[in-house]
Amino acid sequence: MKTTSLKFPLLAAALALWAAPFAAAQITIENFSAFQSPNTYFLGDWELNGDAGGTNSPRASFSQGAGFYNFAGGSNNDSASAFEFFNAPINITGNSLLQVSAKLLAGNTAPTFTISLFDSIGESAFAVFSTASFSSASFSTITTALTFSPGFDRTDLSSLQISGNVVGGTAKLGLSLDNVAVSAPRILTPVPEPATYGVFAVAGLLALIHRRRIRS
Repeated sequence: MKTTSLKFPLLAAALALWAAPFAAAQITIENFSAFQSPNTYFLGDWELNGDAGGTNSPRASFSQGAGFYNFAGGSNNDSASAFEFFNAPINITGNSLLQVSAKLLAGNTAPTFTISLFDSIGESAFAVFSTASFSSASFSTITTALTFSPGFDRTDLSSLQISGNVVGGTAKLGLSLDNVAVSAPRILTPVPEPATYGVFAVAGLLALIHRRRIRS
């Protein structure tokens, strides 16, 4: 008996609902295991002697921990910051979220802090974080969207800046940073509506009829 192959567009459409992938793994920008280096500069009152131009020497209250770095007691003034230059450019193409793992230290009074990324010609991307999000006794991880300048080159991430970033700010920033990474927005796999289960049932029945016709 001659049979005609059956096509199942409904089944294909239903299966497509399950096919959306999740985002790729994050890219670590800094893990703070050895933050102080010849490539790291501290400016303003984050520098040992308050040098506005910056040196490799942090203020005395800053300290390196085991896999984290403590920024304790510096102000949130925009003239004070830590600047790290990478040994080689980092390609963050496809990533638009900044993920920070941190916790507050005793004495913090700053409401926010800013992490900025720069390419080799000074174009920037930045994200602002509320310090209240890191008030847990352990490290908390928060993700927020980066704001990119129009000319930022995502294939050429060359440096990182950490700052309170408040013009004339006098609040104290007490923060322990454990990790900074970029990631892509997650694409969620949809949960089928009840009607979708009906589509699967109909498609399964059609497939069963098709097999029986072939055998007859």
